[in-house]
Amino acid sequence: MSPNTWVIEMPTQKTRSHPYPRRISPYRTPSLHRDAFSRDAPPMPSRNHDHPVFEDIRTILSVLKASGLMPIYEQVSDYEVGPPTKTNEFYSFFVRGVVHALTIFNVYSLFTPISAQLFFSYRETDNVNQWIELLLCILTYTLTVFVCARNTTSMLRIMNEILQLDEEVRRQFGANLNQNFGFSVKFLVGIAACQTYIIVLKIYAVQGEITPTSYILLAFYGIQNGLTATYIVFASALLRIVYIRFHFINQLLNGYTYGQQQKRKGGGARARRQRGDVHPNINPALMEHFPEDSLFIYRMHNKLLRIYKGINDCCNLILVSFLGYSFYTVTTNCYNLFVQITGKGMVSPNILQWCFAWLCLHVSLLALLSRSCGLTTTEANATSQILARVYAKSKEYQNIIDKFLTKSIKQEVQFTAYGFFAIDNSTLFKIFSAVTTYLVILIQFKQLEDSKVEDPVQEQN
Repeated sequence: MSPNTWVIEMPTQKTRSHPYPRRISPYRTPSLHRDAFSRDAPPMPSRNHDHPVFEDIRTILSVLKASGLMPIYEQVSDYEVGPPTKTNEFYSFFVRGVVHALTIFNVYSLFTPISAQLFFSYRETDNVNQWIELLLCILTYTLTVFVCARNTTSMLRIMNEILQLDEEVRRQFGANLNQNFGFSVKFLVGIAACQTYIIVLKIYAVQGEITPTSYILLAFYGIQNGLTATYIVFASALLRIVYIRFHFINQLLNGYTYGQQQKRKGGGARARRQRGDVHPNINPALMEHFPEDSLFIYRMHNKLLRIYKGINDCCNLILVSFLGYSFYTVTTNCYNLFVQITGKGMVSPNILQWCFAWLCLHVSLLALLSRSCGLTTTEANATSQILARVYAKSKEYQNIIDKFLTKSIKQEVQFTAYGFFAIDNSTLFKIFSAVTTYLVILIQFKQLEDSKVEDPVQEQN
């Protein structure tokens, strides 16, 4: 049986009384015997799950809870989470208060000579780029904390809607839509390694003895970058969860398309059609369940669109700030690499390692975010395309499909950065195109600067 094949059987009176009725999904247990799909097969026993979805990303959730970016929610049931207790709420409030206090201290330090030793010039020019980059980092993390605190209720509602939707799918189809989110743990390890390496490089580059204030500024700088990057990974994981559920309903609809029906009929159906025994592309046993299944699929699709929009509303301000910060960081580090490689002086290994570490971190995060948004958006828009290919053998089925397609035409499914631009698979390419443009401008200014420095020297000679 193909992994994309859905076996749909009408339930007997006995199985209808069971909480997990007639449809069996191959996602549920890959090792099921073929007899388990028969009509007379006994109902499968239910399995208890403790947060079946969010247990897959519990590591990243633990980090966000400890840092105050996510509420420490309470478990109400297997498919519901509740608001945090007073103690947990006070802990999150206290952590956010400490963060804001350190932010004010660091911003003050940037405008005083205290932090002067942390800035060093990559070349014989000023260090404004480093100052702006550090300020953007503080601004991005502060905005992330504010937005997360404001959207606590919204995020809990999104989590509950995902859990409730999974409960409905499990009751209707017996499917558990869990998937291993090992990529989130890998990114957490990579983020921690990059930030540690960057701080070590910064410490070695500082001339003289580092003051306690500089240590605080450096440590908080690394924490800010790490937690902002962690939240981007969390947003990508949420989008991947939504993508899996869009893919699930699209696979269900694929069972009614021409190609899937032809595969199910097999080669014998072709000979029967040649003899005129059956009408081509018609599977009456399959299509008789389409009205019932389509209503559930449409309702599930609308819930997923609401969850998708809710995630976008909770993250859009953070995404605007992070993308701006990443764009500036990638541009400046590419420019610093160019200056080091093409400069007349000696190449600094410290600067090269610094630039490569930042580029690896931000490029990987941008690629993850772009891919997650692109996959989810593509899968959400694919539902109407699949329905357009579904065979409808009666006027009743055509009306059902027409209503959904009419509604889909009016809905523009996009994941945006506060409406300024859409984030999809092309975002990474667009960012690097903009980086290249600004890099050319900066190089031209650098050449103009060098020419002005060389002209007085030649006149003196």
